[in-house]
Amino acid sequence: MTRPDIGKFIGDRHFYRRALTVALPIMLQNTVTNFVSLLDNIMVGQTGTASMSGVAVVGQLFFIFYLVIFGTVSGPGIFCAQFWGAGEERSFKAAFRYKLVTSLAMCFVCMAVLAGAGEPLIGLYITGGEAETAQVAAYAGDYLRVMLWGMIPYTVAMVYATTLREAGHAVVPMAASWSAVAVNLFLNWVLIFGHLGAPAMGVRGAALATVISRLVELSVCVGWSHRHKEQVLFTLHMLEGAPMPKALLADMFRRSMPLMLNEALWCLGSATLTQIYSTRGITVMAALNIALVLFDVFTAIAFSVGSTIGILVGQELGAGQTEQAVDTDRKLLAFGVALSAVIALGMAAASGLFPRFYNTTDDVRALAAALIRIMAFYLPLDCFANGSYFTMRSGGRTLVTFLFDSCFAWAVNVPVAWVLAHRTTLGILAVYALSLSTVLIKCVIGAVLIHKRYWVNTLSGARPDALRDL
Repeated sequence: MTRPDIGKFIGDRHFYRRALTVALPIMLQNTVTNFVSLLDNIMVGQTGTASMSGVAVVGQLFFIFYLVIFGTVSGPGIFCAQFWGAGEERSFKAAFRYKLVTSLAMCFVCMAVLAGAGEPLIGLYITGGEAETAQVAAYAGDYLRVMLWGMIPYTVAMVYATTLREAGHAVVPMAASWSAVAVNLFLNWVLIFGHLGAPAMGVRGAALATVISRLVELSVCVGWSHRHKEQVLFTLHMLEGAPMPKALLADMFRRSMPLMLNEALWCLGSATLTQIYSTRGITVMAALNIALVLFDVFTAIAFSVGSTIGILVGQELGAGQTEQAVDTDRKLLAFGVALSAVIALGMAAASGLFPRFYNTTDDVRALAAALIRIMAFYLPLDCFANGSYFTMRSGGRTLVTFLFDSCFAWAVNVPVAWVLAHRTTLGILAVYALSLSTVLIKCVIGAVLIHKRYWVNTLSGARPDALRDL
């Protein structure tokens, strides 16, 4: 029996230096952003369980919006990464234009839905007594009406930030994010509690602080990009040039739509799961809110490895370096899983202390701590599944990612959770743990697809004449 070659999964110093050049700014940006979201959540949590639950409900709705925009930029982003790796500058610029137009279109659709159907959607997540339900719904409505104003700035900033990363300028989006979260944190302190002579606005103050921080992030990303046109290229005569060839436009649309639909359906599935859990009471919703905020902070680093896979592997595939792309993917996946195992230990260690920062009941704190420990247990598996998704995406296998991610969520995750919650007498902790265990199936599927190398695919250079006409 031959022993596995462990060296295949471990890179040298040069490999990790190169990977961290891309990964570290993303890790820092995500960590700081999620950490400030954590502080934001704690600040709102000081005003009471009802206001915290109202903000958490709206957070679920905006989670759908954020991932819809992420999915919309991801499709063109595959082309951007591969075009940049292949040196096809005009094609890169065309992909950016496509990304900007489609993202804004989806933003307007989401705004219309949230503005027109926000109250009924909020009602799906609130289960409790009449007075308690009305109070949570009122807080949620106040928060939602202000948050709507930040959707367009968020979308344009996301388009610029992702394109800058794909062009090798990962530090700029990080700086923009840090600037935004610093403003958000300061304004939360001022507007939620009424410091420095400002009125105490509560949840509306938290929402206003978020909107202003989105504008700050937008101004940094867009301002830097247009001041350094020779470096980023996509802002140099960005609206000029020949129209995109129909063949390339059709291919980009064909590969982008599954990603956009995937993110939309996946986050709808995630929101549905939360709604299923919330039928066990407002206590569950409040505890989930606390646990998920800490989960986001601890996983920001591990899950950033997936974004690094999408960029580095995509660039190597675009440059025709197939074997190097396979090697890079294998080592990054191993690195991500090992890193997530360490992070999971820290997350479990923090599970008892973190809920104490919230002004809520002991029952909510105890439930939140138990949910955090369950999340920590499954984190390495979640990280591998996330890396597998980005591996498929780097090669443009968007239909496979669609089946692997959102279809799996609706075919497996949601039905399992619904049956456990509505057709058994199991407690919420058992329901939650068994629901998360379905990630084991996803990991097996991902491992098989990666081993078969179905994801290895080059998009750039396939239509050289059409591409160079841009």
